[in-house]
Amino acid sequence: MLPHEPETIEQMKARFPAAIAEPVDIDEVIEGTAPTPGKDRKHVFDFEDGMRVIISIDVSSEERFLHLSASGDEAYADTLGSEGLDGFLEDILLRFSAIIGRAPKGPLKSYLTSTGVLHILFKGEV
Repeated sequence: MLPHEPETIEQMKARFPAAIAEPVDIDEVIEGTAPTPGKDRKHVFDFEDGMRVIISIDVSSEERFLHLSASGDEAYADTLGSEGLDGFLEDILLRFSAIIGRAPKGPLKSYLTSTGVLHILFKGEV
């Protein structure tokens, strides 16, 4: 895992185009022949409060989608309080909107892994 390196929204906005410039072949990632986007700094966006968002365009033999994954440390979890998963989903969508400068189109699907990482998939690109 890359070290946590918080940035301002302005820095994230400037780096966002690089995060989606080259699609990630998700089949290769699953096979273990390509690294996950979380191992490449251009995809990793860290916030002061402990949230980390990973942004990529993922492609497979069947589909193409914008993929956000988000997680936070214990300090970040404390900020959510009783809001739970709904609060987490709303928070990541607000932060992503700030990075891209507008609200994204509705997500195709979202899910939470057993390790507490929230994944949000959008059809196509932003």
